[in-house]
Amino acid sequence: MHVFRSMVIDSDINRVWAAVRAFDGVVHWNPGVAGVGLENGSPTATGTIRKLDIADGTVFRETLLAHSDTDHSYTYDILESALPVTGYVSTHRFIPITHTGQTLGIWESHFDCAPGVADEMERTVGDMIYVGGMIGLNQFLKETENG
Repeated sequence: MHVFRSMVIDSDINRVWAAVRAFDGVVHWNPGVAGVGLENGSPTATGTIRKLDIADGTVFRETLLAHSDTDHSYTYDILESALPVTGYVSTHRFIPITHTGQTLGIWESHFDCAPGVADEMERTVGDMIYVGGMIGLNQFLKETENG
């Protein structure tokens, strides 16, 4: 299954990337994440595992597979989660919109799931996690713009 979402973020690429580049920084801008800790490595090193405490009480463990300051992107997989998926690999990337000084945020993943939960996973991953996270990022950047 492929889930893809994109959104215009009302900040320039440098501010956006500064907010999201650290693998453990998601707690600052994603309202669905209540806490985060690194089990090993460092915030931009491939192979680093993070543990996310989700606002609903569930836990995710994820591995940073790739990180690029040049391409403003990172790729990670899920080691453990409550989602009924396997083989989950996701990339979050950002592209400057040079005409307006905004940024295009793109979040997508590939994973397997049972056909009976595919529609639910499309909504959960795409809308709740990806769109919800990017709305939170946009709000975080607005709130921290002058301070």
